[in-house]
Amino acid sequence: MKPSWSDRAARELLERWIPSSGWGYRPDRSPSAEPSTLAALGLASWARRFGDDPETTRAVQSAASWLTRLQRPDGSVPSASVPAAPGWTTAHAVLLWNGLEGFEENRCRACQWLLRTEGVRQTLPPAERGVIGHDPALAGWPWVAGTHSWIEPTAMAVVALCAEGHRENRRVAEGIRLIRDRSMPDGGWNYGNPEVFGRALRPQPGPTGAALLALATAQTNDVRAVEPACAYLLRILPATRSALSVGWGVLGLTASAARPAEAGQWLATAWEDCAGRAGSTVELGLLLMAATGGWSISQGSRISEIQGVPPQRIEDGHR
Repeated sequence: MKPSWSDRAARELLERWIPSSGWGYRPDRSPSAEPSTLAALGLASWARRFGDDPETTRAVQSAASWLTRLQRPDGSVPSASVPAAPGWTTAHAVLLWNGLEGFEENRCRACQWLLRTEGVRQTLPPAERGVIGHDPALAGWPWVAGTHSWIEPTAMAVVALCAEGHRENRRVAEGIRLIRDRSMPDGGWNYGNPEVFGRALRPQPGPTGAALLALATAQTNDVRAVEPACAYLLRILPATRSALSVGWGVLGLTASAARPAEAGQWLATAWEDCAGRAGSTVELGLLLMAATGGWSISQGSRISEIQGVPPQRIEDGHR
């Protein structure tokens, strides 16, 4: 039988693995934290569903160990091994370490850094708040320390901290309030502002999926934000080919128990668009996670299994 698209995506990721480290954004680049974590999470999730093998285990463990060497004394995990690299990828590292044995101290230090880190707070008079369309006094997580909070790093931090047992922490609660505050009037999320000068911006599938994943992980049961966001994704994803958008979108729908049967076809189509492309390491990892149902990479993982995904193959796409 012809290998499924997920089998072929996993093989391509293994071919891109840099021994004794992780993955670069491209096969000809040095390893970085984001592609290393997402590729490892995707491979491990795929292997747990469809059969582990020594090569996959070696690659996942190697990436996790490489991240410990990248981790700074303050607990942050920079996006790359350069002095000024920002630490937004700390949450990614926590999610990978969470499902593996032997990284307890690294997880603890990383979580403490996340709990200490927040975006810049601004206090604006209510009359001026309409210019940016959200409450700037709420602090989530920034891409770069000392700057504004954004949806994606906030969502990732919430997911990571909840996975580590910090669901009741005030920082997680404020992150959830920020995500709710930034939801679009007609459903979904943009990267930051829901509107500018009173004009609503367009939602985007990637941030929407990440925000839904955070709300589900935090167990908020926020129907007013979740239902219109899911409706937006169900409307936009059938015509979307971007693997990043489809991967995050399907993860968000799955976490919200709103994954439709045709999601497998969306993933297969998105894979066709990025397979063999040099810069698609992150996309391949995300698609594998979406195909297999989420972030959990071992039966004993502390990350809850995402709802609604049967144990059999679920991609149902091109073979």
